[in-house]
Amino acid sequence: MKKPELTDVGWLGPKDEMDRASHRFGKCSECHEIICVEKVVTDTQNTQPETNEMLYKAFRTHAKLKHGPNALHADIA
Repeated sequence: MKKPELTDVGWLGPKDEMDRASHRFGKCSECHEIICVEKVVTDTQNTQPETNEMLYKAFRTHAKLKHGPNALHADIA
């Protein structure tokens, strides 16, 4: 199995005004599960770096738990 990647990353909200976007999301390339985080509140107007960092941290946790060497690979029907 190849290493999972975060794909189809985007913002949830209107494209014309990113200030109103509320969440950042992406999809796991292996299991197609959606990973979503709420936009970070910061002291600056640019919240993108911190929000991206949180999304990728959540994805790394997902990949470790679901696709890591110690993950349980039981399919639930």
